[in-house]
Amino acid sequence: MHPALGRYMDFQTAWGVWQRRNGCAPDEPTDAAFVLAARGRPDLWSAVERAAGKAHPPEEAQNALLVLAARTATTVLADDDRLVDPLDRARAALESEGATEDQIEALLGAVLLEEAFGDDMPADGFDAAFVAESLDTLAALATLTPERLTALENAFAGGPDGAERRMRRIAAQTLCGVAWSEGPDLISREHLETAAARLGPEQRTALAEFVDHLAEVRLIGPLRRARLRRVLAELL
Repeated sequence: MHPALGRYMDFQTAWGVWQRRNGCAPDEPTDAAFVLAARGRPDLWSAVERAAGKAHPPEEAQNALLVLAARTATTVLADDDRLVDPLDRARAALESEGATEDQIEALLGAVLLEEAFGDDMPADGFDAAFVAESLDTLAALATLTPERLTALENAFAGGPDGAERRMRRIAAQTLCGVAWSEGPDLISREHLETAAARLGPEQRTALAEFVDHLAEVRLIGPLRRARLRRVLAELL
């Protein structure tokens, strides 16, 4: 988990940072980024403030604070030398395809949330290598046009028309529809689980093969592939 994400998803810490925002020296260099994130999304911060003093903040407030914490973490990613170049490549690719700043921030935040919570076997500390790989994959996904997607599905289906080709094509189309119907996104555990629920046993085997195919064409990185293979082992 990124340190900034872990710090600001704590209610007491978030409230303290906000209360000290004027005239007090920050406890951490990233506190200014959190205040900026809260000011930029007053709707989210209002939800957090309404939960002040509650022993068990409501889900709305928890979700709002998690988004603010993720936005803070994405703001300070450029301070990490390991992530500067992948971050620049991802931003440039997404911007060139017309993504708005809010859309880009949401995608970057999702990468950090997945690094923190998306695996049953999380790495100790912050897995910068996984985040860097994910950012580079986002850059590749940004150029995935409908025509290229169709070609990708056909290449995986392969062979002449027949039952096997249809099965492989259905598996590919199902995962692509779940993951990419609304634009570029990183293939995740949730995508696999949703796709597998719509497929039969043999089609699920083809789904696992399609994940390997996406790794071969670099739309899934090796670290993500390892995570997804663990998910598939549970689904097959």
